[in-house]
Amino acid sequence: MMNTKTKIGMLIASLAMAASGVVCSADAPANPYVQAAGKTLKTAYGLCVRTGYWTPALAEAQGALGQNCDCDTDIIKCEAGAEKVVLSADTLFAFDKAVLKPEGKAMLKELTSRMAGLNLDVVMINGYADRIGGAAYNLKLSDRRANAVKAFLAENGVPAARIHAEGKGQADPVVDCPNPSKAGEIKTFQQLINCLQPNRRAVIEVVGTRPAK
Repeated sequence: MMNTKTKIGMLIASLAMAASGVVCSADAPANPYVQAAGKTLKTAYGLCVRTGYWTPALAEAQGALGQNCDCDTDIIKCEAGAEKVVLSADTLFAFDKAVLKPEGKAMLKELTSRMAGLNLDVVMINGYADRIGGAAYNLKLSDRRANAVKAFLAENGVPAARIHAEGKGQADPVVDCPNPSKAGEIKTFQQLINCLQPNRRAVIEVVGTRPAK
């Protein structure tokens, strides 16, 4: 089985998310290992079969492509791939709550299914809140939410020891909205809540490599 550089991602509601694999072009280095039915041919001893034009340089280039990571491991060095998934906290949780909603559980369940078979290094979960309620309160709320996501992932097969969850409170806001005023665009408290929605989020980063079939 060869390892390929993996980027884990998912499409959730209106969130923008990218999942990319290896990009090939006419300038990409030739594969120095024999291919059969889309797989690298191996000997009975598990060694990758080299082509007649194999060179150490071509083998080393495979690491940059995330290909043939278990061939000539003294030459090929593959890095683990990573992908960030940004989920709306309003989709995962009710406002001002840290209990996952059914639709939030469904989204996280989809993420765990996409992680199946992954040689996992780490899952990093950062929870963020808006400014409503004060810094100390929001730090605790975002931490409870991050750990609620961690607990759900662990309950669904992700090793808890490889999950790091942390609340960031109202740090690193995506948007900045003015307080309600009669003369401003935002006139009511509910409009402020709606405006600050992008700041209420969970950022999940999955790092690992996946064996290719």
